[in-house]
Amino acid sequence: MGNRKMKRKTLLIGAGGIGSHLVMYLRYYADRGQLDEMDLTITDPDQVEKKNRLYSNFLLEDIGLNKAEALGKRYKFKYEKTKITNSSQLKGYDLIVLAVDNSKSRDIVYKSNKFWIDCRSKGMGYSVFFNSNKTKNNGLNLNRPAESCQYENRLEEGLIDCGNVISAIIGTGQILNYFRGKLSISEIIGIL
Repeated sequence: MGNRKMKRKTLLIGAGGIGSHLVMYLRYYADRGQLDEMDLTITDPDQVEKKNRLYSNFLLEDIGLNKAEALGKRYKFKYEKTKITNSSQLKGYDLIVLAVDNSKSRDIVYKSNKFWIDCRSKGMGYSVFFNSNKTKNNGLNLNRPAESCQYENRLEEGLIDCGNVISAIIGTGQILNYFRGKLSISEIIGIL
């Protein structure tokens, strides 16, 4: 069969403030032949709300639709409308990308034997980690409550922060590096 490489099944958990932008960047690179090995599935049980349009990559006509479905159809990726509640849902995936706002799903992935990339943000802050010995031992807080990547009081003031977009861009870079076999930095943390 020539030099054809096997597809690596990739699961993106979370299609909100970070995940919705990540999907857009992944499609950009996939369309340019940079992610030919990636077989992406997006999963998120939530519906697009009006407020999500302020800081997420959703269109007006997406309001009321499932987030994963809206993005999957627009960017031509597989999707599921489910929440990750147990490790059996990770079976068959080679790479797990976290862009999720709940610690239970994150904990399930961290305890699995899967390779993962975790994209996080709050306001102007951003962080991206992947499972290396350094990351496993640095005491990441998995018990944080589910929360938006934006500060509610800033949204009420009409201010939209961009840490989520920066996290998505860095996460995209780490995904590209994963498929190129060039991962080297296990954590990237910053604030503007």
